[in-house]
Amino acid sequence: MERDVKTVVILTRRPGAATDDLARLHRAELLAAWTGIATGSVRAIHGLQEGGGAVLEMETSTMDEVKSFVESLPYVDQALLDVRYCPLKPFVGFADLFAPA
Repeated sequence: MERDVKTVVILTRRPGAATDDLARLHRAELLAAWTGIATGSVRAIHGLQEGGGAVLEMETSTMDEVKSFVESLPYVDQALLDVRYCPLKPFVGFADLFAPA
């Protein structure tokens, strides 16, 4: 399976997300995130230095796969996190270094 769709997903804690709800779902969230890593869809997970949340680096076959995975995360499913999808494309700017002046 080719994983040529690269996406950064920014997850931020919603104002009003109850600490008790986050604590109750913590283990399930970790297991879901680990499943993403184990299957190769999630390449890396980073915490945010400011505020509550995380960034997922994902590689999938389709954008629908990304959304399906993210929407299955317990914190997202329970509306505790806001989600921002940032689909990536190859950077081609370096070609300008070799273009005729």
